[in-house]
Amino acid sequence: MGRYKRNGLLQMLKRNLGVKDAPQRWQDNAADGAFDVVFTFEERVFDMVIEDLENREQRLMKSVLVINLDVKDSHGEAANGAKLVLDLCRKLEAAESWEDEIDEIIRQFEKQHRRRLIYTISFY
Repeated sequence: MGRYKRNGLLQMLKRNLGVKDAPQRWQDNAADGAFDVVFTFEERVFDMVIEDLENREQRLMKSVLVINLDVKDSHGEAANGAKLVLDLCRKLEAAESWEDEIDEIIRQFEKQHRRRLIYTISFY
C-alpha cells in the first residue's frame, strides 16, 4: 500500500472515480453518438481508434478529428496534459473552420508547448 501511495497511484484512482465509473474502451462507445474531436494520450490507443473508425460502417459521413498527445501515466503529467488539451480545444473552438485551419493550429500548438501531436481526420 505504501508504494502505491508514494508513486501517486492511489491519488490517481481517487481522481478517476470522480471522472468515470469504470475504465472505458473506445470500441464500447460507438452508441454514444458522433464526436467532433477525439483525444488519445498514447500512440497505441490512437492507432486503435483510427483502425476502429476505418472498420466501422460509415453512416453519417461526418468528419472527426483524432489527435494524440503522448502523456505519461502520472498525476502531474496527466494534469499538465489536461491543461494542454484544454488549450488546444479552445484554439479549435475559436477557429472559423477547423478543417481548413487544423495544420496551422497544430503547428502553433507544437511550437508554443514544445509537444508533438499526431492527428488525422477520419469519418463516421
